[in-house]
Amino acid sequence: MHRILIYPLIAVLLLASSVTIASAEEAGNEQETYKRLLQRIDGSIVALRHGGSASGGLSEAQTLYSNLVENENFDNRPELLETNNRITQAFSSLQQSATEENIRDLRLDISLMASELGVGLPFNFEHALFFILGIGIFVALIVTLISRRVVNWERMKQIKAEVSAFQQELRDARSKQDMKRLYKVQQDQKRIMALQGQMMKENFKPMLFYIVPYFIFWFVLSGMYSGWVVAWLPFRLDLPFFGKWASCGFLSWYLLTYFGFSQIWRKLLIRE
Repeated sequence: MHRILIYPLIAVLLLASSVTIASAEEAGNEQETYKRLLQRIDGSIVALRHGGSASGGLSEAQTLYSNLVENENFDNRPELLETNNRITQAFSSLQQSATEENIRDLRLDISLMASELGVGLPFNFEHALFFILGIGIFVALIVTLISRRVVNWERMKQIKAEVSAFQQELRDARSKQDMKRLYKVQQDQKRIMALQGQMMKENFKPMLFYIVPYFIFWFVLSGMYSGWVVAWLPFRLDLPFFGKWASCGFLSWYLLTYFGFSQIWRKLLIRE
């Protein structure tokens, strides 16, 4: 049983080292300003996709851009002076009328300017889509390995087969209105419910080993990527109860990758 603890400990150590390295890379005011600038630019696109106004985010982005280049001298660099003028003009025109395409053009110009100035994003933000994808795949693997070890899968298969047979028998008796047969089947219902309780307990066993490190890193990573757009949807979805969905932040992208690869790992390693 002690060997099972190795898996979540490995996850903690590896993810901790990743987060530590990523946090260390964030050092530097210019880099942080650049990150916040792109975050505001992306936020203005999200606002447009949700049917709102982009002016608030663009106004904040303009201030951050001014802070980014305030100590730069473009007199001897005409190509950067031209890019800077184009960015400044774009901010002014977008305050009057903003489109997603124009904001993306502005973002590209800002990225080119930052590159020329030697300012870039930390690795975990520059490649956030793949970074979080890797974490989702890794965590899904760890959880699957723990489940494979602590859950009695042979017993689970037996219970599922018995429950399935009971449900089929119950449906047949009801469809044929065979009251005698139905009464006989229903006498077994308490035993089936007890079996379903056993199955639920087996499914919860793995959580005892990974739930604490899982929530620690969930808290750290969700705070790190708060407000950051990880992936864009090619279209906007209007979802009941959740509203408009136009992009993936950390939460939605992580859940998509985690649950998607959980199914793959379970098929490969557990073969339910």
